Amino acid sequence: MGTAHRRLRYQQQDSAQTLAEGLAEYYAANEGRVSPPVGLPPDSADLFRRHDVCHVIFGLDTSLADETLTDTRTMLSCDVGLRRYAAYLATDAQAKAVFAQVGAWAIAWTTVLCLSRILRACLQTLGMRKRWPWDPPQSYFARTLADLRGEFRIRVI
Repeated sequence: MGTAHRRLRYQQQDSAQTLAEGLAEYYAANEGRVSPPVGLPPDSADLFRRHDVCHVIFGLDTSLADETLTDTRTMLSCDVGLRRYAAYLATDAQAKAVFAQVGAWAIAWTTVLCLSRILRACLQTLGMRKRWPWDPPQSYFARTLADLRGEFRIRVI
């Protein structure tokens, strides 16, 4: 996880990029920090691929604050739900390694600092038409982010 300062195209509310293009931009912008999950064990690869898609659909970067918000939005705004997502994070070896590397205090402090954005995410979730699919259909990757965000009433915050 690093600190991304420049806004990327996928982070624009009405981005004309497809979900696939946004994901490619996300990986390119975070080269050396975030890798496409092809080299991970299958269960971890699925978890991280879906997590990376959430970064893109919710317009979030890889700063610790946005990582916190990505997890929050995944639990609240995706059909995976709190219990299943927390179980993934608690049992996946790769996810546990990331949390150990960052540290519990850093995560807790960042969560406190992000409380206003977390509250906005909670309120934004109430306005969604439906939950974002944790495992989006392949056809979504050819659709624009603006179209998908419009369909699901996702607001980039």
